[in-house]
Amino acid sequence: MSNQEMQFADPDWKPSQQLDTKTNPQEQEVYNPQPVNADSREQNQWRAAAPAPPQQEGYTGLRTYTGPEPGQMQGGNFRQRPYRRRGRGPWFWIILAIIIISLMSGGFRSINGPSFDHNPFNQQQIVGKPIIYTVSGQSTIVINDTNGNVQVNVGSSTTDVVIQAIRESNFFGNPNDIPANISQDPNNANIITASVQDGQQGSVDFNVTVPQGANLQLQTDSGNINVNGVNGQMTLNTKSGSIDASNDVMSGTSKISTSSGDISAKSTTLSGQATISTDSGNIGFDGTIGTTGTYQFQTSSGKIDLIVPTTPSFHVDATTNSGSIDIPGVNANSSGKASGDVGVGSQVHGTGVSIKTDSGDIHLHLR
Repeated sequence: MSNQEMQFADPDWKPSQQLDTKTNPQEQEVYNPQPVNADSREQNQWRAAAPAPPQQEGYTGLRTYTGPEPGQMQGGNFRQRPYRRRGRGPWFWIILAIIIISLMSGGFRSINGPSFDHNPFNQQQIVGKPIIYTVSGQSTIVINDTNGNVQVNVGSSTTDVVIQAIRESNFFGNPNDIPANISQDPNNANIITASVQDGQQGSVDFNVTVPQGANLQLQTDSGNINVNGVNGQMTLNTKSGSIDASNDVMSGTSKISTSSGDISAKSTTLSGQATISTDSGNIGFDGTIGTTGTYQFQTSSGKIDLIVPTTPSFHVDATTNSGSIDIPGVNANSSGKASGDVGVGSQVHGTGVSIKTDSGDIHLHLR
């Protein structure tokens, strides 16, 4: 039987020696299996299509290993993992939310820096934009604020009043909104008024710089008032905030009052008539009183501490319904009252000090 017939009869049969063995291994043809049932003409075509022997090259040594070629798989079981796009982490969304909220609340309102306008008689104040007003005499500053704080400082100029409105909190507000109305009286350029409309979202603070001899009329519902270095007649009032005055001279008829907050006046001089009162809070005064005039300190629920110099002397009347009274040289009676002259000097010269608290202690110290 021929080799082809034996292969057809027994699939596991293998020839005992290779077919068409040649002495030169370089000239040995590659064995290409052919179909068993193919026609002889087709077999000749298969033989004619045998590849040409490779060209012989000289030995150049081992090639340097450069790793697998691009696209070549390393190992039989290697399988490239599909590319998966990474999702954005939670910090990305947190930072994005902070940026959006800052933009909505006007966090970047000062990106272009403050600019100044001079003498706009009817100016609607944009947030964070200082405005300079020129005055020719003693100025009067009138501010009515709802929820913000008011800060007044003395500047170096004797003719310039600078007012700046700053929005403190407005979660969903537009930074380009106009929160405050500021105007200079066209009939009297020395009167400047600033106000915030009721129902305005968020709070608006006022930073004011005035000449030293300015009169102040400041009103806020739920904000603090701070005045530093002003010499003039003052009316400072807040419903639920504190008041802090320092290095001031309060002349004429001045009044400092708050419904529920503390009042502090340091290095302050009272001249004329002054009333410092709070419904529910403490009063602290460290300053000087005038040689003439009447000065009242009173609180419904809180203590009163006064520190004044020994001169000029004055007459004091102190009353407390539930507390102690400590005044040098003046004894309190059993009903919680004390009355007498305080200080060095034979005459009081008509200066009177009234101290009253319903529930609290009274302390007066001389320095």
